[in-house]
Amino acid sequence: MLFLCVVALVGNAGCYDQADGEYGRPDLDGAKRKLATRQLQEGREAYETHCIGCHGAEGDGNGDAAKFLHPKPRNFQLAKFKFTSARSGQLPLDEDMKRTIRQGLKGSAMPGFGQLSDHTVVALVAYMKTFSPKWKDQQVGEPIPIVGNPYSYDQDKSAAIARGEVIYHAYSQCWSCHPAYVSGDQINVYRRQLDSPEFPGFRETLHSAVGKVNAEDQLIFPPDFRRDFVRAGADAETLYRSIAAGISGTAMPTWVDSMDYKSSDGEQLVSTADLWAIAYYVEDLIRQRPPKLEGAVSVRERPEPIYLHGPPPKAEQEPAEQPVEEVVDVDF
Repeated sequence: MLFLCVVALVGNAGCYDQADGEYGRPDLDGAKRKLATRQLQEGREAYETHCIGCHGAEGDGNGDAAKFLHPKPRNFQLAKFKFTSARSGQLPLDEDMKRTIRQGLKGSAMPGFGQLSDHTVVALVAYMKTFSPKWKDQQVGEPIPIVGNPYSYDQDKSAAIARGEVIYHAYSQCWSCHPAYVSGDQINVYRRQLDSPEFPGFRETLHSAVGKVNAEDQLIFPPDFRRDFVRAGADAETLYRSIAAGISGTAMPTWVDSMDYKSSDGEQLVSTADLWAIAYYVEDLIRQRPPKLEGAVSVRERPEPIYLHGPPPKAEQEPAEQPVEEVVDVDF
């Protein structure tokens, strides 16, 4: 009898290949769906815990706190992510979105969520994609190429900074949005160096940023690098990525495809390597920002009273005494 049972089982081994109830192979597609469902559920829980207050339940950037914030929270329904390694206008890579979640955006209300686990961040990114149909209809962008850095081994970056000043003002004309950091006359000197015609004149606000309307019809101002925060990071490598890729939804174009300029006799005057020169130049401008308030500051020993309807008559006030001051360290 035992032999017959074994034969019967062996003879019916092919049946095991079918999903026939208790002994069938698992539905792999179903398992994937369950994993995806669990991931989205985890992402939704993380979103509702950390993100919904600013970005809103529908991911439209209209959370309860949004009306108090400038710049406004990102509208995930538009799927225009500003600080990515993909060309402007393309969908970002997952790594771009994870980097922003982890690091935050300096000078905005977007903090860094470094405390979240990798698993949770991946789930959060997956859930953020559900707000826009673009993630189903479009391909994710390719990362911009990282061209060779001709200044990487230079301890002294002064040559890179000087070259960046020329390219920033004379070729890329970054001052059409950002401020210029040299005079109009100097810009034309740099134009001649690049075998380019001089500009007949410049805007009156040459040394100030120019407001431009973004993809959400909001007036935004590009940073004055000597004064304003740079959202994604102020190191040369991060600046290279932002300059080369451009910033989606804004007037900042993709530069990695436009750094090719030759003189009338064929001499290469501008190349993609100059992206690094601009990055080092901007990095140097950022270093010129006024330092934080540091050192000793004087504070009063006790607070002074606040009067809603003006101070009382002098007779009712306490005898005047010299406030005692002490020196403390303040961490900003």
